[in-house]
Amino acid sequence: MSSLLKILFFFCDLLSLNFSILFSNRLAGSILLDTGDSSQMYLLLFSNVSWLYLVMVSNPYAITKGWTLTRIFRSQVAFIFIHSLVVLSLVFFFRMEYSITQVLMIYGIFFPLFFLFKIITYYFRKLLTAELTSKSYIILGRNELAEEVRRFYLMNGYRFKGYFTIEEQGVSAIQKFCEENEVHEILCCIPNVDHIILKDIVNFGLNSLIKVKIITTPNFSDQPIKFEKRDHTLILNLTSVALDDSKNQLIKRAFDILFSTAFLILIMPWLLPIIAIIIKLDSRGPVFFVQLRSGQDNKPFKCLKFRSMKVNVEADAMQATKDDPRITKLGAFLRKSSIDEFPQFFNVFVGSMSVIGPRPHMLKHTEEYSKLIDTFMGRHYVKPGITGLAQCMGYRGETQTLADMENRVRLDRYYIENWTFWLDIKIIFLTVVSLIRGSDKAF
Repeated sequence: MSSLLKILFFFCDLLSLNFSILFSNRLAGSILLDTGDSSQMYLLLFSNVSWLYLVMVSNPYAITKGWTLTRIFRSQVAFIFIHSLVVLSLVFFFRMEYSITQVLMIYGIFFPLFFLFKIITYYFRKLLTAELTSKSYIILGRNELAEEVRRFYLMNGYRFKGYFTIEEQGVSAIQKFCEENEVHEILCCIPNVDHIILKDIVNFGLNSLIKVKIITTPNFSDQPIKFEKRDHTLILNLTSVALDDSKNQLIKRAFDILFSTAFLILIMPWLLPIIAIIIKLDSRGPVFFVQLRSGQDNKPFKCLKFRSMKVNVEADAMQATKDDPRITKLGAFLRKSSIDEFPQFFNVFVGSMSVIGPRPHMLKHTEEYSKLIDTFMGRHYVKPGITGLAQCMGYRGETQTLADMENRVRLDRYYIENWTFWLDIKIIFLTVVSLIRGSDKAF
């Protein structure tokens, strides 16, 4: 992540510098392309070359854990000051038609732009760190390796909840503790742990949204397994998914923002008034239906929809069925075409949902199905989506049998465990095809 930030800082700074030079020329009444004067071109060249040289010799983008606004300000102000002296020297050495006022104008524009992205990045990193430090863990086993792991995780902001031994306390006691306390990770430091016991713990972790990791010394790193490196220790993440990777999260979130922004700008401004008027004419009640649903990590969020039913007290408890008398005339069309889901692009934009992911369920259904299907809760590892693999494969709307829900969960889990950006694109394409063909299950 730090390497990516360095590259972003470098290119954003160069972009800001060149923008400041060109914009200051306009403010000073001199337009680069119209004057025919080469002074501005030389200034652009000198500024960029000197910036590149100073970056190479001084490393101003060093990002450490102690990265604070005060340190940023001290180091970066000195860097800008040195660059301005270099530029001024070049201006007067080559007798360019630039005044000190014009140069000061350049840096007056450049200075706030230079720091704006860094301040935003600082608070974003701080937010991520706060999320990390809120996570807690327990350790299975009590040995030298467990002590080392405990020290390492404490140094990186995790909260330690205690040691547990399977022989003394048993798996049921560990599960009970995790259910009664907020535990995010179970770290197994027991050598040669029984595979049946381990399987029970892993299944419990999947259903409880707790990551289970085996930690060992690096004596079997030749195995075809993905390991996480922590200091001199190897961690085998038994519940790892592709979207645990910060780069994949960035790719998916960037796509969500771009896709939802385009939809909200191009489609919703003209579609929303039309749908709103027809809904109001069709039946009494609000345009939007807002319902609490299960989101990522099973945290409730407010899911938006166009209202497709008459206002009723059973909306949060009873699923819509075929020929449901609560569904309005317009609502039947909205549900059939999935237009009722369009407001969820607002959910995508603010980050409570993704374009692609497992469909969110009512809180009551989550509670019910989690008791009936062993791996049901594992679908909450990622953000819920407007559409998903299950939906484009025909599992839309009403779930008439437990087998239907099991198939949905199976496809949702496959999506989570095999996510790629191109899988998202494929699901979007298949969803469009599915909507064009039509489906009797859209209720």
